[in-house]
Amino acid sequence: MSEKYVHPHGKGSLFINSYKEEGNNQPDFKGTGTTIDGKQIDIAGWKGQTQSGDAKISLQFSEPYVKPVDNSTPSENKEDDDLGF
Repeated sequence: MSEKYVHPHGKGSLFINSYKEEGNNQPDFKGTGTTIDGKQIDIAGWKGQTQSGDAKISLQFSEPYVKPVDNSTPSENKEDDDLGF
């Protein structure tokens, strides 16, 4: 299993968001980076235009996404499973 790449301080990368569907507000680009002080961040980018019509990319920086851990386990002795016999 390969380890996740960590950018040098003050650097990041954006990639085309292959999950974006036409007409929704998902970012056009997604990626990761490292702040100047070494904190890991997620980066999202949206294509757009300035008021004068020039092309631009708006960016959003956020805490890295961490998938929630499901710690629930099926209970062997559920009270709701009382079948009456």
